[in-house]
Amino acid sequence: MVAGLLKGIAWGGAFRSESAVEACAIVRKPDTRGRYVDRVQKTFAIVYVLDGSGEFTDWNNVTHAVGAGCLIQLPAGRRHSVVHQADGNWVEAWMTFKGSFGKMLIDLGTIIESQPVLRPGVDRTLVEQFDRIRGQLRDTPARDLPATLAAAHQLIVSLYAADRRRESVDPQTAMIERAAALLGRDLGERLDVADIASGMELSYERFRKIFRDRIGLSPGEYRIRRRIDEARAMLSQHRMSTKEIAYALGYADPFTFSKQFKRFVGMSPTAFRKRA
Repeated sequence: MVAGLLKGIAWGGAFRSESAVEACAIVRKPDTRGRYVDRVQKTFAIVYVLDGSGEFTDWNNVTHAVGAGCLIQLPAGRRHSVVHQADGNWVEAWMTFKGSFGKMLIDLGTIIESQPVLRPGVDRTLVEQFDRIRGQLRDTPARDLPATLAAAHQLIVSLYAADRRRESVDPQTAMIERAAALLGRDLGERLDVADIASGMELSYERFRKIFRDRIGLSPGEYRIRRRIDEARAMLSQHRMSTKEIAYALGYADPFTFSKQFKRFVGMSPTAFRKRA
């Protein structure tokens, strides 16, 4: 899908420190190195996901399932994490803004800070707007950079408009996001997926089908992947032993944990820690 979407659009970024639009890029993240865990940045940023899947934990510690067609908003000074699947499929267009531009957009109501994730869908015209802004940052004389700021403002307006259009015809989006957040919490505890389905007034089979169609994984598989992602983060910190991590994440024993970790990651927890 993304190959056709990006036909004629080059990868990479462009930067212009004199502009309130600080940076813009369209990039693929082939491994875990592009993940951000508990990051606090000084500038406002937007991340438009074009392909792949992952998880975004916002400053209220709410976890959102994200994937192609999602827009992640990152206000300055807010702690957050963006963890994408390490399958090489993640592609994003991102933009950062200097100074008070982000605050101004919030004050004007252009950006709604209480909506950290929008779902405008994957749209080539939106990608082209990112690409034009990137080209302007690269080629525009400093005296003409205010035009780039106007283009960035229009892009955000377009993203919000696309989100509203999709929301009006897709009432299940909020339900799936809420379910994904529940499945991504309390990873060391037992969780009955049937209880989540019941809470959303759906049969288990109906809930499972809708969730799988939207996320690409069954609810059970999604929770396992969240456990494995959490295990990766814990192993990278070198603070806990493999045994401690296994029990903290609810596994019956370290052997079961290691076996499942290797099935999803392709290496043992010990080997992963040595490479991290």
